[in-house]
Amino acid sequence: MSVEIDVLQDLENRIQAAVTRIRQLERENETLAQRLAESEQRFNEASEQLRGHEAVRGEIRDRLEKILSRFDGLQLGT
Repeated sequence: MSVEIDVLQDLENRIQAAVTRIRQLERENETLAQRLAESEQRFNEASEQLRGHEAVRGEIRDRLEKILSRFDGLQLGT
């Protein structure tokens, strides 16, 4: 009987260790899911900022091209 009790105790210990590990992994998973959501939010914000900067850059480029085209039509110093 002692062997059976030892086997059952060993089984119980293993099950408890597995349950503990599963709970730990669930907490880690929740933490990682939260970090992922935060990272996705920061990425979306950065992407929006980048689009804004690209739009401003395009406007500046267009304005510079218009200014330079005015100089092309001038005959300076000749």
